[in-house]
Amino acid sequence: MPVPSSVKLVCQIAALAAGVIPIAAQTTIFGGNLVANAGAESGLGGDGTAQVSSVPGWSRTGGCDVYAYSTAFHNTNAISPTHIVPRGSGSNYFSGGIQPASCTFTQSIDVSSGASAIDAGTVTFAASGYLGGFQSDGDNATLTIAFQGSSGNQLSSATLGPVGPNDRASQQSGFYLRRQIGQIPAGTRKAAVTLNMNWVNGANNEAYADNLSLILNAPSAAQSLLGVNLIVNPGADASPGYDENSTNSVSSDLPGWVRSAFFTADSYQDTGGDLYQVIGGPTDAGSNYFYGGVDVSDSSNPIATAFQDIDVSSAASLIDAGNLSYTLAGWLGGYDSQDDNAVLTAQFENWSGTVLGTAQIGPVLAADRNDTSELLQKTNNGNVPSGTRLIHLLMTITRMAGTNNDGLADSLSLVLGSAGNVGPEITGTIISAGAYGAFDSAAPGTWMEIYGENLAADSRQWGQSDFNGVNAPTSLDGTKVTVGGQSAFVYYINPGQVDALVPGTVDAGPQPVIVTTAKGTSVPLPLTVNSLEPGFLAPPAFVVNGNQYLAALFSDGVTFVLPPGAISGVTSRQAKPGETITTYGIGFGGVTPNIPAGQIAGVASQLDASLQVMFGSTPATLSYWGLAPGFVGLYQFNIVVPNIDNNDLVPVTFTLGSQSGVQTLYTAVHN
Repeated sequence: MPVPSSVKLVCQIAALAAGVIPIAAQTTIFGGNLVANAGAESGLGGDGTAQVSSVPGWSRTGGCDVYAYSTAFHNTNAISPTHIVPRGSGSNYFSGGIQPASCTFTQSIDVSSGASAIDAGTVTFAASGYLGGFQSDGDNATLTIAFQGSSGNQLSSATLGPVGPNDRASQQSGFYLRRQIGQIPAGTRKAAVTLNMNWVNGANNEAYADNLSLILNAPSAAQSLLGVNLIVNPGADASPGYDENSTNSVSSDLPGWVRSAFFTADSYQDTGGDLYQVIGGPTDAGSNYFYGGVDVSDSSNPIATAFQDIDVSSAASLIDAGNLSYTLAGWLGGYDSQDDNAVLTAQFENWSGTVLGTAQIGPVLAADRNDTSELLQKTNNGNVPSGTRLIHLLMTITRMAGTNNDGLADSLSLVLGSAGNVGPEITGTIISAGAYGAFDSAAPGTWMEIYGENLAADSRQWGQSDFNGVNAPTSLDGTKVTVGGQSAFVYYINPGQVDALVPGTVDAGPQPVIVTTAKGTSVPLPLTVNSLEPGFLAPPAFVVNGNQYLAALFSDGVTFVLPPGAISGVTSRQAKPGETITTYGIGFGGVTPNIPAGQIAGVASQLDASLQVMFGSTPATLSYWGLAPGFVGLYQFNIVVPNIDNNDLVPVTFTLGSQSGVQTLYTAVHN
């Protein structure tokens, strides 16, 4: 939440407390992920020794299983959190299981409620999934969406994958995004989803998948595509990036882009990177830039590619009139005197795949850069060819010398109409509230922070006048947010940041987040939604000597539990055994009695999931653990300090149900 201190955070939420009526369930098939249990997060993940008893939302054959990221790799050839994993991945993923045989996951999705729009021939789909495997093993996964009529007759289909060992950098274990868009055939009433886990060799089926998605889109206003950057993740900032402190793979996930094995993102803070401390470049550069990859010394594989397909069919009438302009731009470059380079190409296609026109920027060679490492801005303008319904955006990075592919790019944009980019644009990743862990994923009813450009016309947070009786606002000064097609509750806006509460009825899995203002609609950016994503209040201001302290208050509501004088201007002292201290959290799930997300907690409640808090190795007693009365989307925990030895650095951990908290937190205790 955008406040200067924890005290102000707590006080502001309390002062603004007002309720909202329960959110209605989603009634449209458009705009949200239709795949049930799309990330295997509903239900338990196995440890690779025995098949889980069920996979909610899916039918399965053979040994198909669900693995937990945290445990399965200890017992079998499985994916671990340090492999190539989706940004914001949850706790589990789909697995071929421990049997040496192929198997399938299936589910059928009823889309008949959209029949009138589908039969008009204007509905499009976007299917995606993260597919992969283990090291050099040939086992692989494919995802097929079959569009069927009312009698089950197949009208068309789309297949994603496979991702084999040579499709992953140096045959590393992990997942790569695959995505496809197209038209929904008239007459479609069902979508049959089949995840094939294909066994090729070895003692187990080491085919893996995660974060599956099927989104149907009805035509939106043509103006929603104008004046905004249509590229998802245009600066690679939604990627984890890579630097010398990274624990993830050097070919980390690149959300939004379907990429070849080595294509990835590097951090500007990577001391061994091509652009470390390089002066110049884009003024809007974030944390990362696009990079061709390391250790690409095989002369038979000198090219790295990444693409995304952009559905522009909503602007068909403007396009077919022949006078809709485009601007393709980006910062391209390379390393030192090498000619490794990047090229960005836009292919304008109809739904049959016919290329109607092409625009290109780059390459930028060493001579263009005076043999120095840098990025130069390149631009190409023109008119979108009549008949265009999708734009295939392809980035090609070519290695000309050396062991690494040092073609570089950043700050890419494709804008239709005015190149002023006046509409909202999500340029970075979406995180849960920064003071509560800043996770890459969120849970229903969790506060999230969205970063970008032109997200609002002004800067403010909600006030009591924004509430309609007991209903929290879903819009502030024209800025609205949807998650999976459902309206979020908007707490704070400014041109570069929006804070909102995730709707409580959003399904688990990757869900599109969209910001809408009077100037237009942003390109959707996926957010992984997990059933739980718990985090205690621990703002960056409470880091003392490199240690993150839990923000907990004594009963006076003023004094924090910290070593005395630990933070200038913050009243603090150590807690005594037997005292009750209060802290807050988000993402802890449902409560009894049920209080829907967005509704003020008007009564005391209790978490549905069990909660255990530990001070070191000693369990603490909880006198209250539920939604905070008088607050919106905030949980309150009254903790009785256990009888432990004096220590200004007591580790605080918690377990919610079977899920351990991932924050590293401390508190101070002294008799």
